[in-house]
Amino acid sequence: MSDKRVDPATGEAVTYNELVTTYKKTYKRREIEEYWEACKPARAKKSKAAPAKESKPSAKAKSKPDPKAKAKDGKKDEKAKPKAKAAPTKPETKTDDKVRTGKDGGASALAKLRSFSGCVLAEYVWLDADGVTRSKTMTMTARPLKVTDLKVWNYDGSSTGQADGHNSEVLLKPRAIFNDPFRGYPNVMVLADAWNAWDDQPAKNNTRAPCAEIMDMYRSLDPWFGIEQEYTLMKPGKVGLKPTVPLGFNADGSEPAPQGPYYTGAGFNVAIGRPVADEHYKLCMEAGVKISGINAEVMPGQWEFQIGPCRGIEMGDHLTMARYIMLRVTEKHDCVCSFEPKPAKGDWNGAGCHTNFSVTPMRVAGGYDTIIKVCEAFGKVAKEHIAEYGEDNDKRLTGKHETCDINTFKYGVANRGASIRIPREAEKSGRGYMEDRRPGANCDPYRVTKIIMKTTGECLSAETIEAGGKTHTAFVFIKPHANNEKVQTLVKEKLTSEGLTIKSEGTIKSTVIDKKKLIDTHYGAIAAKAVTMKPKDLTVQEKSQEEFEKQFGVKWSKVMEDGLVFNAMDGAKKLGITADELGKKYDALKKGEGIIKFGGGFYCGKVDDIYVINGFYMNMRSKFTAPGTSIYYYEVEWPVEKMPWADFRGKLLGPTDPASAPEGSLRQQIYSKWSDLGLKAQPDTGDNGVHASASPFEALAERCNWLRASISKDAFGKGLLASGIPLPMLTKEWFNDPQVDFEGGKKSLFDLLEDLDAAACLKKCKEIAAANKK
Repeated sequence: MSDKRVDPATGEAVTYNELVTTYKKTYKRREIEEYWEACKPARAKKSKAAPAKESKPSAKAKSKPDPKAKAKDGKKDEKAKPKAKAAPTKPETKTDDKVRTGKDGGASALAKLRSFSGCVLAEYVWLDADGVTRSKTMTMTARPLKVTDLKVWNYDGSSTGQADGHNSEVLLKPRAIFNDPFRGYPNVMVLADAWNAWDDQPAKNNTRAPCAEIMDMYRSLDPWFGIEQEYTLMKPGKVGLKPTVPLGFNADGSEPAPQGPYYTGAGFNVAIGRPVADEHYKLCMEAGVKISGINAEVMPGQWEFQIGPCRGIEMGDHLTMARYIMLRVTEKHDCVCSFEPKPAKGDWNGAGCHTNFSVTPMRVAGGYDTIIKVCEAFGKVAKEHIAEYGEDNDKRLTGKHETCDINTFKYGVANRGASIRIPREAEKSGRGYMEDRRPGANCDPYRVTKIIMKTTGECLSAETIEAGGKTHTAFVFIKPHANNEKVQTLVKEKLTSEGLTIKSEGTIKSTVIDKKKLIDTHYGAIAAKAVTMKPKDLTVQEKSQEEFEKQFGVKWSKVMEDGLVFNAMDGAKKLGITADELGKKYDALKKGEGIIKFGGGFYCGKVDDIYVINGFYMNMRSKFTAPGTSIYYYEVEWPVEKMPWADFRGKLLGPTDPASAPEGSLRQQIYSKWSDLGLKAQPDTGDNGVHASASPFEALAERCNWLRASISKDAFGKGLLASGIPLPMLTKEWFNDPQVDFEGGKKSLFDLLEDLDAAACLKKCKEIAAANKK
């Protein structure tokens, strides 16, 4: 491919290889080849020399238009011309009349353009204080590919009932991108929600924010929604006032024939308003809205469109955008769209927003039982739900036309007069979904889906949390210094004699521990404080500072100010010794004299003339990673009522110092029988024979680290997820024992949960998560 063609992005003639060199880091080879085929051949330069013999058409011949590509009107037939794929071009090389994609450059980028002809229009859409749809347009330098490509915009909140005039700026945060079916490609519509500029809190009537929190809390249930939006086309009345006469009602003010033929009807004077419904359907499809159908409804001029299935928060986003598109469509059809629950008085149906809903437990085998269970839960909070289902809904839910009376709750299979309809197919197959028929046409989809998910989540989570609190599962291992067959036998007999069930056991070699950094993850907080974190980054509670002063005779603030506090790595350098030598000095310190505990995995010891944080760690790590060593683990479980976690650690295992462990505990026996057990030295506080998890939560973290346990398959893990604690928070934050805000201060998460039984541990985890909600 040595011939040259014109790159439409730059206007320059290039060879195929030159095109590849330009775009190889941006586009795939196949895309570049397609682009090359769509490029026009470059015009051949005139030469005085005789043309060489050619075996194929010259560049000049190639560029000659094909007569067959002429249409009758003399214009080229577009079909005969290869269609260029979206040009693989670098934004910086594009001319102003080409559409860029990616992040918006903002005002500074706009100022450098020769013209805005290649720019993109973005229609930001949001809800005001009264739930009314608002929008305004922005010129952008590029077509966004993802939400983060868009900028946070602002508007005058005092004009939308969301701010005062003296402090009126409200922010628009982009949440979803749709194609703009009115202006066409490459323009977009942006679904946004409103936030106060002064405190970055959700603005008045930003119902999306709390809905998103609930959806995130119960996302493991994977909620699906489908909303049937009924609406009524009305004759325009006075500007600014709500219209009162539906489209299709007689001009003389008399009512049309009773309802009956209009539902799913066709024909003049029956399917009144079809052009509006059809155009709306088409534009929603072009926009990318998840619209799944339409039909004429019971009253003249009344229609319905269905949105979904949508997952979680996108239900509200797609319905809000579908409503906005409807409002735009009616602008040119000389009618007004009403979402009023009772648009016409008398013997006429109202307009609802029937909400179809399911979660994973409903969609799997046996899910019908879950549907019934959730329906029962809905009945217990019927009034709370009705309060979220739209204004003036009482005028619609009279029990005379559709759905039962607003003060009555009932559910039934294939019963459209019930509050909740369960499809016949769901009963037949034993799985499926349920339909809440109570929401009114004017309901806020975020409020509706939020309370539906909240009630369902609480109902189903209660059982999961209860199950997670009934069993204790711990991780126990024999440390390298004590790992031999005699100790393994002793530990196993002790565990089983106390009624604990051993689920799994085995050896983990030092090479694996070192390669997979299992011990570093295990002692994550300890390791971080010893190596990566600086003393200034650590939080020492006021009570611990008082104990420090009492023990060492100097204020914590003073030694920090004087630069006398170091982590283990820096402390060794300061003293001019190795990490192992520091570890030996640290191990020689006596608790209550030379060393103090500030919290879980957080120690401070005085070594020579400086204070060292977790100076024992490097020496401790080497014990687990030394060649030829290993640990032997036991994964054990038992019913909560058989043994409290505090007894498991305090009586069965024994305290950290084996010399003070109670008679019969594992650490006491290994300590007192060390010689008979074949150990090289008597155990001490560092080498105390055996380790066991300090809480059900810590046990889960340890099993995930050492045994690659699955949180979503573990009873306690499922209890945590059901408590609304996101999986990423557990794996990326909590398993590392962070300092969390709780009860007036920063505290170690592991310390807060230490020795709690499973149910109490789950409850406290939920409280801590709520206190640290971002």
